[in-house]
Amino acid sequence: MKLHDPADNVWTAQQDEELKLQLANGRSINEVALRMKRSPLAVRTRVNKLGIREVKEG
Repeated sequence: MKLHDPADNVWTAQQDEELKLQLANGRSINEVALRMKRSPLAVRTRVNKLGIREVKEG
């Protein structure tokens, strides 16, 4: 039984672009997290790592 593979957490360049696009379109961190099937913390951490200006929560 496979519980968790750390490789599942790796962000691809395509996902980074999708993240930027979603935020540029006004989506909140929570909305992006739901759409990308990631936790809000994971999305927020990636936003910070990429140096993207964080949007308001909503």
